[in-house]
Amino acid sequence: MIIYKCDRISKNKSNNEGESMSKFIEFLNSPIVLFVLNLVVLFLVKVIDNILGTSKTILVQKNKGVLAAITVVISQVIFYKLIDAVGNSDSELTMYAIAVASGVGTFLAVKLNDKFSKERTFVNVILSDNREAMEELRDYLAKHKITNLATEAFTKEWEKTIAITAYAETKEESRLLDKYIENSETKFKRVITKN
Repeated sequence: MIIYKCDRISKNKSNNEGESMSKFIEFLNSPIVLFVLNLVVLFLVKVIDNILGTSKTILVQKNKGVLAAITVVISQVIFYKLIDAVGNSDSELTMYAIAVASGVGTFLAVKLNDKFSKERTFVNVILSDNREAMEELRDYLAKHKITNLATEAFTKEWEKTIAITAYAETKEESRLLDKYIENSETKFKRVITKN
């Protein structure tokens, strides 16, 4: 369809432009370009298939049966189409591209799960004698939209400070909090519980 439109446009242009457009279309129709484009499309489809397959396993573990069933149906349709494409291919390279795409898809699914998983909430109670550092931590948590509760507290010498209870709902939020505390010059006391 697109090639037809390109041929039609080229007739309305000068011969030079028409010839270069014609050569470009000829290049796109060359067997090597078509083979590479086919490999790229198959690779991306297999990545999506593996993301769905791994997501299905995660959804089953989270007791989300309907969503798991939907991902299985979609994944199976993609899987059988890919088997057909590999079986009809004249090159072993197609099989290797699909195999690599399987690994990439699984890796991406695990990373996406880590980033967005809200299976557990980690409750972090954080204390420090340095009130300014605690205020900075509170602002950091708010900036990164990590739910927290700041309450008035006292040091051993009965000076006022702040105690923060931070609710890290994802692993990414926990990592942000870990990184902040590790890179801080202030000494924090931190107690973590899982809910």
